[in-house]
Amino acid sequence: FAGLTTEGLYRVSGNKTDQDNIQKQFDQDHSVDLIVMDVAVNAVAGALKAFFADLPDPLIPYSLHPELVEAAKIVDHYERLQVLKEIVRKFPPVNYEVFKYVITHLNRVSQQSKTTLMTADNLSICFWPTLMRPDFENKDTLSTTKLNQSVIESFIQQCQYFFYGGDITEPSSAEGTPPPHGHGLESLMALQLPPPLQPQQIQHPLPPEPLI
Repeated sequence: FAGLTTEGLYRVSGNKTDQDNIQKQFDQDHSVDLIVMDVAVNAVAGALKAFFADLPDPLIPYSLHPELVEAAKIVDHYERLQVLKEIVRKFPPVNYEVFKYVITHLNRVSQQSKTTLMTADNLSICFWPTLMRPDFENKDTLSTTKLNQSVIESFIQQCQYFFYGGDITEPSSAEGTPPPHGHGLESLMALQLPPPLQPQQIQHPLPPEPLI
């Protein structure tokens, strides 16, 4: 699907009317056919971001934000990733699976950075506020902005390590490392989200035991 090679994907805003229409149609029917709707890629991308922005609680639980910030401060690259992996396993099961789904998709987008101009760094800048939903009126939030962004960048770069049992890749080569075939969003057209992605289910997540 050509959408994965669209320049500025997730950075360039789409048509607001189309985006609102996608959200409305999705609320009524989760198997909405985006091809039939004939909407631009950026409108679909905007609708996906809006879905997570409109959830009652952020996909990344507020209770884990302090741990993520502290992990981001760890100087040693490998130790930092190991700690982040331990933290992500503390996500409630539904949040974990959806987060894995989203990060896998963003990893695929980053692989097309030569045409999209959207590296893991650029994508993390666009997505961390949506996934973490910080309180920007709190002055402490401003001091951790870069740390939060770097956490999401690490998840995108090291997708295989965090979610698929892969090895840690060197930062310089992480952009081009694809996750296992058949996982995550194959394209933006896969906005036909399965039942676990419904907001009402994330609003009432399963008990937050760590994933084993």
